[in-house]
Amino acid sequence: MTMTPRVLAGLWLALAVAGGCLAKPALVPQIFSIDAPAAEGTRRSAGGYVLSVKKVQVSPPFDGRELLYRTGEHRLERDPYASFAAPPADMLTAAVRGYLRNAGFARDVVEPGGELRADLLVEVHATEIAGDLRRADDAAAVLRLRFLVLARGADRDRGPPLFEKEYSSRTRVERRTADAIATAWNVGLSEVMKAFVGELEAVLARAPPPATASARR
Repeated sequence: MTMTPRVLAGLWLALAVAGGCLAKPALVPQIFSIDAPAAEGTRRSAGGYVLSVKKVQVSPPFDGRELLYRTGEHRLERDPYASFAAPPADMLTAAVRGYLRNAGFARDVVEPGGELRADLLVEVHATEIAGDLRRADDAAAVLRLRFLVLARGADRDRGPPLFEKEYSSRTRVERRTADAIATAWNVGLSEVMKAFVGELEAVLARAPPPATASARR
């Protein structure tokens, strides 16, 4: 028997409710984004650091376009009706660069291999980006990002990095919907980046001045 789209949608709805997934699964495709903050050009530091931010690495199985939910201790389910507008690695990369451009210590943020010489190399590894739906009364959006910051010319095999830390955000949602989870991921990323920028700024305050600033004098 050939199933029509309406029958398939009804079947998915029944399975989702029975399995304790989303409260109201969408019956039409939805597309979501992870966004960079609005630019704050007034905070740009003329004598600050030039940061080179590599493309964010996203651990499988969290690197797909479809939204992913934890529905059991060792069970993950993809949402066939909700997806990212672009691969999560691309959106996270653009967002991280946007947050760093607004940092008070940043003169500029560039891609690796660009013409402008960087003072710091920033690597980011997203170890988890998922909706936690294991408990009906405690749904949340989970985001884990690990940051590694190296000074220009540093060799990670010969000494510790300038900064290294993993941040974890678990933002609770009132509604068990893809829209609520996607919104919570953006909130969580904002909190993670605020913490990362603040801690990195404290480290840089104790470090030598940026080489690019010295070269201009």
